[in-house]
Amino acid sequence: MARKLIVFDCREVRVLDPSQLSQLDKEGPGDLFIVLIDGDVIASGRLTVVRDIVEGQQEAQQAPAAQQGRGGGVVAVLDQMFRGYYPDVIEREEPDVELHVIVGRGLQAPQQAGPRRVLEPANDDFDVLKVVERVARGARRVLFFTGDKRLAGQAEVTASQLGNVEVHYMPPNEFPGKESLAKAMIDAIERAKASLPST
Repeated sequence: MARKLIVFDCREVRVLDPSQLSQLDKEGPGDLFIVLIDGDVIASGRLTVVRDIVEGQQEAQQAPAAQQGRGGGVVAVLDQMFRGYYPDVIEREEPDVELHVIVGRGLQAPQQAGPRRVLEPANDDFDVLKVVERVARGARRVLFFTGDKRLAGQAEVTASQLGNVEVHYMPPNEFPGKESLAKAMIDAIERAKASLPST
């Protein structure tokens, strides 16, 4: 029996040749369950198809300035310590702001986690700075929130070169609670939105 790939999704079951696996990339984002059959050998697993975020940023780069930076032109990048509660609050209070949340190890590529939220893999500070640079190429204004003083200093250097990045050093222990920290983030986003020239 020739090697076959069986793909299950919410709509149908398909039998593909393994060489056709690249076709699934065009269907993303979404989760698929796959079974590989090769004679008596069966392998199964989950395949997450994600939109090519880098390609999307390149398209945004080529768009007219008025169209760049979706959602009013402000994008927020949240360092790893601000996962969970903070992106949830920002997403609720600022639904037109695109969010890029650093999640550390575990992802191989950026993953769309909602209409305006992207999960970003990063192994170290260098990877975090690369995310900020990439996002800044497709947005009018980027706000990078971090509680790491050393990373904030490095990001300031990157920000001075890019010109459209604001670094907000917000160590959680300097705020009375997570609610006040989230409010400070939202206030910074509101100021950034207000400072953008109208298009």
